[in-house]
Amino acid sequence: MIDSKRKAIIFLTLSFILAVVAAGVILVQISQAQERLGETVKVAAAAGEIKSYHEIKSSDIKWIELPKNSAYQSFITDEEKLKNVISLVDIKEDDILTGTLIREKVNIPADERVVWLNATEIVLIDQGVVEGDQVDIIVSREIDKKVETKRLLSNVPVVQIETPDDKPEEGPAQRVKISLSVEEAEKLIHYQNFAKQIRVLRVNQVADDKETTQGVSTEAKKETEVKKEEKPKEQQKETQAKDAKKEDSKKTTPAAEQKKQNNGQ
Repeated sequence: MIDSKRKAIIFLTLSFILAVVAAGVILVQISQAQERLGETVKVAAAAGEIKSYHEIKSSDIKWIELPKNSAYQSFITDEEKLKNVISLVDIKEDDILTGTLIREKVNIPADERVVWLNATEIVLIDQGVVEGDQVDIIVSREIDKKVETKRLLSNVPVVQIETPDDKPEEGPAQRVKISLSVEEAEKLIHYQNFAKQIRVLRVNQVADDKETTQGVSTEAKKETEVKKEEKPKEQQKETQAKDAKKEDSKKTTPAAEQKKQNNGQ
């Protein structure tokens, strides 16, 4: 009886200790969860409606607090990230701003100039473009009563787009600004005044990137082929050098033996 009572007391004591430890762990976890829920972070949101390709200013932004555990990494929490940026899409009031909705404005080098390409009867924009796109400029002009069409400029960066409020956002109503060197700007302005027609064609940059990648891979393949061709030549030279050394050693051996015989005599 005494042994069974001891066992029961020991069992109850251990159970009580384990229950206290478990309760302490649960209380600690609950307090940590409450602290996490209590922590907040300020994220940027639209103070009003923001149109696409609009330069974002401080008046367009308001800061709202969200629980830290519900704030995604794409949310903008740093005011520095909103300097010198434009919106890529239409943003409604109270929408939270993310890195995918904005981008930095295109910086123009000091040795380049910005030229307008207003859509007119002469200047035709075949496809809508946005800031950051690249375009080709095709010019048709008359020389000696013959019409000549050629590509005047290639892969020209678009730095700004303006669309009148009473016009559609894409098509001939667009006013495109492009960045050119001084010499290229002079040529384009001349053709804007005297050419029969100027066409603005958007460049498929994805295709260009693929072609560049293919070109790099082709060059790498050529280099590996050249290295493979050079290896047998190097091996052949090494074998020839070894054979020459063996022949020299054969020639020197009889001469050394003859010297030994003479010394012995």
